[in-house]
Amino acid sequence: MRELAPKPVLLILTLLLVVGAIALIELRLGTPGADATGTQANANGQPGSAGKADSKTRGPDEKKQTANGAFADTEKNEPAKPEAGQEPEQTVSDAERIASKESRYTRAREITGSTGLINTDGVSIKDAAGEKVVLVEFWTYSCYNCQNAQPHINALYEKYRDDGLLVVGVHSPEFGFEREISNVREAVGQANIEYPVVLDNNYAIWNAYDQRFWPAWYVIDADGFIRYRHFGEGAYDETDQKVRELLAERDRISG
Repeated sequence: MRELAPKPVLLILTLLLVVGAIALIELRLGTPGADATGTQANANGQPGSAGKADSKTRGPDEKKQTANGAFADTEKNEPAKPEAGQEPEQTVSDAERIASKESRYTRAREITGSTGLINTDGVSIKDAAGEKVVLVEFWTYSCYNCQNAQPHINALYEKYRDDGLLVVGVHSPEFGFEREISNVREAVGQANIEYPVVLDNNYAIWNAYDQRFWPAWYVIDADGFIRYRHFGEGAYDETDQKVRELLAERDRISG
């Protein structure tokens, strides 16, 4: 048979339980509630902001994550206004910009010495300066790697032609039959090439660019400097990014 505890002991235990319950209630009431825009777990179980972040707490270089997982600048593309009494920032002159590029980049050689033209009456790197970003593509129509790369160059031209991209195909032949302009013209039609193609049967343009490989392309900025080059297949996303970057730079220069 189980023995009961004396009544004084039961009273003391009851008093302790009541005091503990009161203290617990006071602690819970004293804890601040979770804010509706506070940090919560997202669908992937990772912490994420449930509401809009306070813009006052963001630094000027902070970036936000977009829906596809990429990051985008939070700042607007507007020039900063100088504070009262502060001198506006001095812009770089054309001469200073060109001088800076001369020390860092190679100036593109002119497209001269061609032996035939397709889809054009003539092209010029000099004439494109200030207006166009130019992609010079070296290719030859029977080259398997050139054939694989061609749809990507076509797509790039179609995507940015109205924004200021000029693509110039320099056809430097590997074999004798590729010298015939009728054969090249037929290959241009089959590949759906709509941009200018310059025949380079004497390798004048090939040698001017110190060329060694098919395919190859050079991206030239609006000031006439080579800013990107690639040999062989691939790097299509990188090329696209560089074209966009240089088109934006041209827009800033032209004002």
